[in-house]
Amino acid sequence: MSIHDHFSADYVTARHKFREAAKEAGLKVERFVNPEIGMNGEELSTDVVWIGDPQAERVLLTNSATHGVEGLYGTGCQVGFLRDGHWKSLPKNVAVLMVHAINPYGFSWLRRVNEDNIDLNRNFLDFTKPLPQNPGYAGIHPVLTPKTWNEEMARETRAKLEAFAEKVGRRGASAAISAGQHTHADGLFYGGVRPSWSNGVIAYLAGRYLKHMKHMVVIDFHTGLGPYGHSELICRHPVDSVALKRARQWFGKDVTSPASGESDSPVIEGNLRMAFTRLCPGAEFTAFAIEVGTRDWRDVEMSLIGDNWLHLHGEPQGQGAARIKAAIRDAFYPDEDAWREKCYPRALEIQQIALKGLAEI
Repeated sequence: MSIHDHFSADYVTARHKFREAAKEAGLKVERFVNPEIGMNGEELSTDVVWIGDPQAERVLLTNSATHGVEGLYGTGCQVGFLRDGHWKSLPKNVAVLMVHAINPYGFSWLRRVNEDNIDLNRNFLDFTKPLPQNPGYAGIHPVLTPKTWNEEMARETRAKLEAFAEKVGRRGASAAISAGQHTHADGLFYGGVRPSWSNGVIAYLAGRYLKHMKHMVVIDFHTGLGPYGHSELICRHPVDSVALKRARQWFGKDVTSPASGESDSPVIEGNLRMAFTRLCPGAEFTAFAIEVGTRDWRDVEMSLIGDNWLHLHGEPQGQGAARIKAAIRDAFYPDEDAWREKCYPRALEIQQIALKGLAEI
């Protein structure tokens, strides 16, 4: 089977492929139904598969669609892992937990955010404590949330963002815009003020499957940042931590640390994969995102602004919606053989290295 057959054009097809691949492998799928409905009226769910010994103390957890539309990439990697039989010869005492479409709403509607306009990678916080502050966001918020959206407004918005980046620097602009904020529920990179539905699913999975874990590798599939087709491994462990050192030893130069300034990704709080360090305090972790580059970062940013406008002020299924949805889809999933042929084999290689590392740790 061609690697391209593992990928899908939409959430419905992706979910079907994942569930069928698990069924063909003789694996049980646990379903968590989201209360919302999909773009075409379909049921939305997060589907979960455990592979291997239920008592295994070492686990590779893979997660797709934290940022909904990015699930088009993540699903392909998960489906290929199942279809091509990479799960059949797991090392002793090593299991795999696959979480498919943790943000099914965003996946179906081709959005980065969930049903509450929440960016899940800013939502995994201890909400009993004060929320992180991002004072730089308020000033740029009006530029990110225009009341109208057309070609003229898009050009004007792009010019304002470029002027902002020139004024505060590329990293300063990135921190202000995308590091996360909890003050503007209609804005971009909003982390929410309470745990999301997906947050609750992750907490449940940790309690159900991972209480006995001693070592875990968590891989979260992402797209939209970096050179076309390149897989950067963004690791948010502390700079001087054993976990970051281990990630560098296992995966090499593609591992980057935002805290060290090595990545274009800003330092953020409320990251999904790092939540497991709090949810499973007895385990040792190596957690990272596979971040695959797609288009120019300016085009990616503009696609988010257009999509946010569409769901705030427009008609998500009305006239003009198709163009906006095509733009955000392309920004996070270039539907091109050359792109998949660069990133898919690397995703499999990373998972195989992780399994080997878990067996030897």
